[in-house]
Amino acid sequence: MRNRRNRALAIFAIGSLLGGGLLAADARAETDTTAFSNSASRDNDSVSVRAEHHYNSPAERAKDALVITEVKSALADDGVADDYVVAVDCDHGRVLLSGVVKSAEDAKHAGDIAAAAKGVTGVKNQLTWH
Repeated sequence: MRNRRNRALAIFAIGSLLGGGLLAADARAETDTTAFSNSASRDNDSVSVRAEHHYNSPAERAKDALVITEVKSALADDGVADDYVVAVDCDHGRVLLSGVVKSAEDAKHAGDIAAAAKGVTGVKNQLTWH
């Protein structure tokens, strides 16, 4: 009788741990769905980015952070966005450029730079100019 009770308690404990782990995994998955918001301004120019990201793992989030860094670095090295407000966002390798640059040629050039950056799978160029 005592062995049955111990066995039942052991099964209950294991089930509780597994169930709790599943609940924790569900909670983690919900928190990995991240809303991203970024805004910047310069005198009369401003840009605001709000995006929903659905990451399945921290590794996916890290890959996108690395792509954003690569694109920002490439834009800074080229100087195309110097003195202008440009926001860079990334969702699963797809880059979103938004903000203001000097000319239409600079907007296209910035899109080309972003497309050539390591890890980029596509570019949505929403840059404007004045």
